[in-house]
This record gives sequence, C-alpha cells and structure tokens, in this order.
Amino acid sequence: MTAIVRTGEMVGFVPAWCSLRRGAKRDVRRFARSSGADFVYGDSLHTTDDRYEEPFQVLRPDWSPERLRGHNYVGDVVFARHNVVDAAGGVALLASLDAHDRALRLAEHAMRPRRITSFLYDASWEHSVPTANLAAVEAHCTRVGIAATCVADSDRAVQVRRTATAVPRVAVIVPTRGTRAEVWGRERVLAAGAIAAMRNKSTYANLEYIVVLDHDTPADARREIESAGGSDVSVVEFDRPFNFAEKVNLAAVQTDAEFLLLLNDDTEIVSPDIVETMLSYFNDPGVGLVGPMLLYDDGSIQSAGHFFNPVPYDYYRGHPVDTQGASNMLRVAREVSSVIAACAITPRALFEQVGGLCTKFPGNYNDIDYALKLRMAGKRTVWTPLAACHHFESKTREPVMKPADVAELGARWRDMLENDPYAHPALQRYQPVWKSNRPGQRSVDEAVGPTAPMASK
Repeated sequence: MTAIVRTGEMVGFVPAWCSLRRGAKRDVRRFARSSGADFVYGDSLHTTDDRYEEPFQVLRPDWSPERLRGHNYVGDVVFARHNVVDAAGGVALLASLDAHDRALRLAEHAMRPRRITSFLYDASWEHSVPTANLAAVEAHCTRVGIAATCVADSDRAVQVRRTATAVPRVAVIVPTRGTRAEVWGRERVLAAGAIAAMRNKSTYANLEYIVVLDHDTPADARREIESAGGSDVSVVEFDRPFNFAEKVNLAAVQTDAEFLLLLNDDTEIVSPDIVETMLSYFNDPGVGLVGPMLLYDDGSIQSAGHFFNPVPYDYYRGHPVDTQGASNMLRVAREVSSVIAACAITPRALFEQVGGLCTKFPGNYNDIDYALKLRMAGKRTVWTPLAACHHFESKTREPVMKPADVAELGARWRDMLENDPYAHPALQRYQPVWKSNRPGQRSVDEAVGPTAPMASK
C-alpha cells in the first residue's frame, strides 16, 4: 500500500515500509519552488535490528535516465508536480504500482527531474538496494520507443539491451608507435593485436581502421600492423612529440565515417558485439559518448567509468569482474562523468562540433576534457556493463598526475570537477573512498563502492 502526501504543488508517494522524515515535505516544497523541479527524489536512511548500529545512508546521484531503466535507483519515495502525475496516469493508478514502475512513468513526463540532497525517508535495511521490475521496464521501452531486449539480471536489476537500428560506418582510430609487449605470456606488436582482435572477433561489419604511426616505427612492426588491418586499414604518419589527443584528431579528419571508435593499441575486445552494443545507445540523441567495462589482463576491473571528487577516480579498479557494486550499480548501464578513451565511441559530427580532443592534454585527461565539453553541449556520457574490453595497462603502475595537466584541467573545468552530478555534495573531498562529511556518520563507501585514482590511457 502506498500513501499519498501533498505539499504545495507536489504529490508524494510513500510506500508502507517507508516513513517520511520530519521536515521532508517542507524541504521538497521549497526545493521544487527554487529549482523548478517537477520530479523530486532524495536520500534515505536504513536501519538494522542492531539498535547500536548507525543507520546506513543511501546517497543518490543526480538524474540518470539510463540507470533508472536498469533499476529504481531513485528510491521508494518520490514527489512530482500535479501535471506530471496526471500525465502519467493519475494518483490512483500510480499509487497502485510498484516503485520502479511508478518512477518510470513519472520520468516519462517530467521535464526537470532533480535530486534533493537531504534525507527524505527512513526504511529498513532490506529496502536499501534498488528493486527492478522487468515488465515495467519492457512497457516503458514500448511507450517511449526504445527498441530493446530486456532481461532480468535479478530482482534488483534489468539489463536493457538496446537494438542498433542502423549499421553506420565506424572508423577505429589506433594511435601507436608500434610498441611490442608481452601479453598473456606471448610477445606481440600491440596495435597489430588490437586490430586483429577487432577484425576476428567483432560481429560488426562496417569498420575501417586508421592507424597513426610514429615516423620512427620499426619496419617489422609497421608490416604486422598493416597486415592485421588488411585492405581496411589506412596509415597516417606522425612526426611530432607524443600527443595522444593530436594523433586522434589527425586521424579523425581522414574519414567521413559517422562514428569514431577510439582504441588504444594495448587493448583487445572481449565482447564480439561491443561495437553494436555501444552504438545502440546513440539511438538516444542525448548521448554523446559511450564506453564499455575495461578489464585488466587478469579479468579484474580497470574502470567502470569515472567520477570526480574533485580528482578523477575510476570506479571499482582492481575488483573482480563479477562485483555487483553498491546498489547493484555495476549491473546496469548508467550515466557517468567520463570514460577512459582507451575504448570509447562518439559521433564524428559531434567530435568536430566540440573541437575534438584538447591537445593541451597529450597523455592524461583528454578524455575527461572531451566528456565535459560534450556535457556543455547538452550530451551525456554512458558507461555500459553489456560490453567489455581488455586494457593491458599494468595494475601495479602508479598513475602519474603531472602538475601541469592537473592545473590545466582545474583551470578549464573547476566548477564541474567540484560538482559532479553523479557524485554527492555530502561526500568528503579528495578521498578515493566515499565518506560522509556529516560528523559521526560511518563510511558510506557502500553508496558507490571502492574507487581508485583515474588510470591514464
């Protein structure tokens, strides 16, 4: 049973197992008036049977529509304006639905969904993890025109496998100097291995390869790279000091392909349908960049996307690939602040619109800079667990944060780094593990999981 509460222009839905905190209605009313929000959700506290144990905090990220399709991360208590409630079917219908179904229907009609950074309700421990309703997600996809196959990962997550509706030309850009290295006990020319894996494993047919080679690349490495790409590869010569961003930009102007797939030479795709999977998110015109799960050579996680605190960190680096993550966050696609450009795809027209990669970042942070430029253009970055790629970067290598790069990133994006929408204002700054700023509260790293400083490409 779901109770209905009203505050100003907002209607609230409160399931029987939840209790509103004192002042919650007032906070929502004021927040809606000041922000113009027409759909509001917030944080929650969850108690256990141990009366001496502090309540567990669920600190929620800001609006993430792709994540909401995967599970009800907004929580069980939500508020919406009367016009949104009416458009979504009315109070009686919405009150009869489960929380995930209700949130999806309201989100379909909300123009300004917002998170309020305060605790709105209390509930028991078992209601701290988002639930998921497969039938509701399928119906939602039908209503909004998303072509997808939806599969219940559990009662806590739905994997929405979008269907790519076209087969556009994709240019795979591989900057390299022909480096050789040992991978899984065998030496290889890294770029040749990355291209061969894409050609042999990928189920996507409409690919071309643009390899940016240093002028001093050894002749034998050059031959292996060209042989791996066959007739689909073109080579661009580069005779300047190393600059990953400049190499990518140089390759991008050599093609009229609709999409650019940035691929490090020290990678190897895991998912045969990785290109189709990443492309499918661009059926949503609001998406500007997509990245997959990146794995070390031993199969553990290198990155499940970035968050800013305000230093960039990788989610769950070094953890097993089957890690579900806090609130099952690694089981569903979701919006993130950035993804590593070791394997990421973006529309070429959009790449050109925002000026490509910033050459002021020759090694680190050019992917973060690009993702933030996309956000300024109104585009979102999506990370997906439905596609994976190995990145053979050493797990033991310490990320090198060059002071000049850090200073440049801060000068360009200080406000966005300090206010990551997928983070939370109540978190301590400059911490690889998320902790609440509120005195006396225990660590709430469970809210988003362990993190590590962002690894470079």
